[in-house]
Amino acid sequence: MRLIRLGLWLLRREGALKGMNASGEWRVLLLALVIGVGSVSTTGFLGDRLKRAMSEQGASFLGADVVVSSPRPLENWPRNALRTSSAVEFASMLTRGNAFQLATLRAVDAAYPLRGVVRIADRPFGTATPRPAQPPPGAVYVDQELLPLLNAQVGDTVQIGEATFRIAGVVAEEPGQFGGVFGLAPRVFLRTDEVERTRVLQPGSRLTYLYQFAGEPDQVAAFSTALKPTLDSTQRLIGSREGVETLRGAFANADRYIQLTALISLLLAVAAIAIAAHRHALRHYDQAALLRCIGATSAQLRTLYAAQLLTLGFLGSVLGVAVGALMQQALAGLVLPDAAARLPALGPAPVGAAVASGLLALVGASLPALMRLIRVPPLRVLRRDLPPLPVSGWISAALTGSALLLLIAWYAGDARLVGIFVGALAGLIGVLATLARLALLASRSVQRMAHGPLRFGLAQLLRHRFDSTLQLGAFTLALFLVALLALVRSDLVAGWRQQLPPDAPNYFLVNIAPHQQEAVATYLSQHHLQASVLYPMVRGRLVSKNGIPIADTLPEEARDSNALRRELNLTWTDALPPNNVVLAGRWHGQRRAAEISVEAGMAERLNLVLGDELGFRVGDQTLAARITSLRSVKWDSMQPNFFVIFAPGQLDALPTSSIASVHVPATAAGVLPGFVKAFPGITVLALDKLIANIEAVFAQIIGAIQLLLGFLLAAGMAVVVATLLASLDARQQEAVLLRTLGAQRAYLAKSLWSEFLVLGWLAGLLASACAEIAMALIGDRLFELPARLHPWLWLVLPPAGALLVGTSGWLTTRHITRVPPMESIRALN
Repeated sequence: MRLIRLGLWLLRREGALKGMNASGEWRVLLLALVIGVGSVSTTGFLGDRLKRAMSEQGASFLGADVVVSSPRPLENWPRNALRTSSAVEFASMLTRGNAFQLATLRAVDAAYPLRGVVRIADRPFGTATPRPAQPPPGAVYVDQELLPLLNAQVGDTVQIGEATFRIAGVVAEEPGQFGGVFGLAPRVFLRTDEVERTRVLQPGSRLTYLYQFAGEPDQVAAFSTALKPTLDSTQRLIGSREGVETLRGAFANADRYIQLTALISLLLAVAAIAIAAHRHALRHYDQAALLRCIGATSAQLRTLYAAQLLTLGFLGSVLGVAVGALMQQALAGLVLPDAAARLPALGPAPVGAAVASGLLALVGASLPALMRLIRVPPLRVLRRDLPPLPVSGWISAALTGSALLLLIAWYAGDARLVGIFVGALAGLIGVLATLARLALLASRSVQRMAHGPLRFGLAQLLRHRFDSTLQLGAFTLALFLVALLALVRSDLVAGWRQQLPPDAPNYFLVNIAPHQQEAVATYLSQHHLQASVLYPMVRGRLVSKNGIPIADTLPEEARDSNALRRELNLTWTDALPPNNVVLAGRWHGQRRAAEISVEAGMAERLNLVLGDELGFRVGDQTLAARITSLRSVKWDSMQPNFFVIFAPGQLDALPTSSIASVHVPATAAGVLPGFVKAFPGITVLALDKLIANIEAVFAQIIGAIQLLLGFLLAAGMAVVVATLLASLDARQQEAVLLRTLGAQRAYLAKSLWSEFLVLGWLAGLLASACAEIAMALIGDRLFELPARLHPWLWLVLPPAGALLVGTSGWLTTRHITRVPPMESIRALN
């Protein structure tokens, strides 16, 4: 206990020292630890919130946290505190005078929907306002394309079975509108308690019962787990993640980016801790030798210095967790502002992982220096030699570092990301060491041509070549890691913005009959609207693989795939659609053969490979075709996309309709009512509300990513400051000698500026090269980003590195040029 008190007293005494006797490395060590723990805790806290954000957005599109679709009433389900709503969906004819039209009726209760909003307009393409989805008694809400088909307008009455209803509004936006709507009849909302008076439903009528559930995430998860085993093959449980296909890739990349930020911040913190711990040990060798002279044993020294490290570790962990909690709250407010107040309390898992990561980083980085410190011989007070680090010290540090990486990989849930990044970093460090040495050798020719303080500063770099190489490597590592994350952020943001350019399609035209295609193209051309390619479309169900029922070829857990439970939209074309890339096989082109191209994600879920023959039931026909290519598809491109594309010649004889997308600017919105009147059978599906929601989510994620860069900058600064402090004693001794020999203070200051500016410029150049190489290695593997050069990086990073290292170096070492030589000599002694 006395040794622990002594260690804490010495630590407090070092913090109270001022001026040249102050020991600043423990402050850097503490700062690095706070940054490392703070980054890991922020990532851990925010990870759950990002998943919650995705679920919230998906729920707003789906209308609930969980939806169960069933052809018959769901009589038994686990009872808990979840909010519930139910609806029933069926097809029926609507009539008005001599006009009639088949529609999909959805009878809803007062609670529908549990998530999201339904917006109703008073006229087609008019201003919509949020309203309850359940219409007033005796009224219905209808899709806008239904009005011209019935030659009706809002306020008119329509007949459904034996009952008459007033059209009270037009449905402009509803949860679940996007996804699975192509080919459906126009939607009509009515009250559940008014279905009976229509007399439409008879024994044997085909119904779909929709049950919605919403509540806290843990309650929803427990409910889904308990309910799913009770459902049969005709019933389907749909989670909120399935309602946000367009955002899934963005959230996945944002999640990986945040994990990468934590990993890089932690690695930079480890580097800063190792450098600061080395200087801490170097400055305490004489103290340890003196304690050994008065009888202290290695075990006692171990206890004394371990108490200091653990105190710093505990203090840094507490501060880091506090910083992480504040940061995640700010980030959660950016990513999910509407749900920030509903977020669950911080759990112990992120706190435990953050603290364990910080302590492992501290122990692993400090262990080699600590083991040399406790083995210092008493003769150190007379001789300046040190014992070599034992092999056990290196083994312990390696084991601790491995445990740290395993902990991060386990908590991040993405061992692939950690493995790829650490492997790429290990290879680049070797390249970096070589490049740093070559850069210093290249500066020799510059030094010969330089004069005055610049020549002297370059001479200092070349004179201490080993130390200069280490400093250049540390500066380059810090700049490289920050630059790498900045490149990932820049390319991610650019990719997200390219997904939704200003001219992104905001309307789908569905159910275009073959004889209407030319007239539709003419109408759009007359109004200066550019549509996508027209894709013919038929609906078919996947039924077999190589002559065997498709479900029999899959394991039990894969038979719940959505592709097996519904009809797929099938098309054919000889040209590869935009935003599609062939990953395997060959595109069929104009070849008229029984060949198909399958989306790669569907192929992975259903264990499909090139050469498999798939069978599809289209109406009363069964068609078979062989897989000749696998494609990646950008589902968030707002263009018509398909899981399966046939070669020409197989579906031509079937009755089809076509689909296209079109961008309608706000100034041309008045064209749409005329289009609906001219082509009453074509469904106009509006995507502008969906696009607005997606743009809002992208803006929130981008804001969170920019805020996270602050951690990287702080971690990089910790490495720079720790590296500068590590060389402070040697620079101070040289400054004393030069001042004693008559060197002017201004000359020393300029030479220091020159030395740091050159180091920073070289570090910026090397970091640019390493960042480009690393980006090419991990960009495609982790974020599906195409490889490309970034010229702006080469223009910005070298001067930024020179400014950062130069300013930091001058602020760290400026006092050594201002202190009189005699005072410096006394301090050194």
